[in-house]
Amino acid sequence: MLSIVIKALNEEAKIRRCLESALAEVEGLGVSWEIVLSDSISTDKTVEIALGYPVRVVQFSRLQDRGCGPGVQLGYQYSRGSVIFFLDGDMVVQPGFLAAALRALEQDPTLGGVAGLLTDAYVRNAFDAHRVESAVSSIAKDELWLNGGGVYRREAIVQAGGYAANRNLKGWEEADLGMRVRAAGWHLRRIPMPAVTHDGHHLSTVQVLRSVWRSGRAFSSGVLLRQAVGHAWFFDCIRLLAHPVGMMAWWFLGLCSAMWSFWQSTGLPLQAWGAASVLGVLGVMVVKRGLRRGALSIFMWHYWALSIVIGLTLSGRSPAEPIAGVELSGKGNSP
Repeated sequence: MLSIVIKALNEEAKIRRCLESALAEVEGLGVSWEIVLSDSISTDKTVEIALGYPVRVVQFSRLQDRGCGPGVQLGYQYSRGSVIFFLDGDMVVQPGFLAAALRALEQDPTLGGVAGLLTDAYVRNAFDAHRVESAVSSIAKDELWLNGGGVYRREAIVQAGGYAANRNLKGWEEADLGMRVRAAGWHLRRIPMPAVTHDGHHLSTVQVLRSVWRSGRAFSSGVLLRQAVGHAWFFDCIRLLAHPVGMMAWWFLGLCSAMWSFWQSTGLPLQAWGAASVLGVLGVMVVKRGLRRGALSIFMWHYWALSIVIGLTLSGRSPAEPIAGVELSGKGNSP
């Protein structure tokens, strides 16, 4: 069986297109299927709309469990398929992708997960622009993790800890799953096939930064790093967070330089660090091809570095601990 797990929160304007695109895909596959909508206690008409389709709708029992990671995990808990496609409620599945993904899994038994090419329908802020310019989700290749919707073998998830998403992560849940799956011995691949279109954030860069900070999503980077300590994917996590971690290391070096200068009554170490910092800033401006883009990058690295520090201090529950949820009635289960 194929399970499509869709996480959603207040997606009344987009959930219809998402569900209809998923239904159009599964109808011609010739396999049994189900669609599970994992709702984070939406306050709009998301659930009402979804209940009008042949999908299963599940919802958190407690508001405090709401989050990106928990949303994925709740849907996974209720899913029954041996293959699972994780999707967001603001995405639209592209024709032919699921058939291509299933073929890829069938042809290569070492593949634990497959994704396709993601297309951003709109570019409204620095996050969307970075994703488009860096082509992180639009080049076919073997991957460290799959963002933009991934099709996974349940067997791979079971071997990677038995949970699809860490319930303590309000963000980075796709990276966490991908790194765990690879550490379990599986490969991940992005195939040269359009997979989904993503509507993106209807917010400016500043609004996105403010929103992810207030919601706690920003701190997921620190939670991710802390929970990777002692595991095989720790250095993959460091690689993923290289810029903010590097910024933290640079400021630590600056602190050491200041202390050394004080103890030795010489300003040379601190002066050298300051000069290197100026050269580094100039280098970023050159690489980023402009003052504004360079300054934004440096600010973002500091933003995420502070987020990591805060996230490292947050306590959490066992990632494998079940999340309380309830299945809502509607048109019933999918075929």
